[in-house]
Amino acid sequence: MQKAKMKLTAFKLSEAVIENVEKPKAVLVESASKSPRYAEDGTPILDSCSKITMQCVDISVAKAIEKLGADASALKTVTLEFQGTEQNLKEISLEELLGSELEVTDADVMLQWQQGRNGSRGGWQGLKLVLDIDGEDEKAENKNER
Repeated sequence: MQKAKMKLTAFKLSEAVIENVEKPKAVLVESASKSPRYAEDGTPILDSCSKITMQCVDISVAKAIEKLGADASALKTVTLEFQGTEQNLKEISLEELLGSELEVTDADVMLQWQQGRNGSRGGWQGLKLVLDIDGEDEKAENKNER
């Protein structure tokens, strides 16, 4: 599914996809957390989920390091986000994600917002992988229709 291009004069940095970045084919999940949706007044909505954020390492690099007898836990992590409908996100178990290997060839590379320390504003710093889990459902349905 091709994504619509944004106009240079009307864009959202949070939706910009970076195309010229090499990304891993698969990652190993080291940590995972769910983020709630927030009400207009800024309070979190109970039992809600807006995204799942994971810290991962490139699986091929981790396996190579372990093969040499070194500890792969010292590798620099990459942020991976699952985005999709709230129902699909809530069905995912964080415990099952930990230690799992995920293919990320279909993930987009996007800008990552870093919150500032001690309540300061923060800004766009670094990159993250974003995988639309609803898009994965559509791909599975398309394969079944063939």
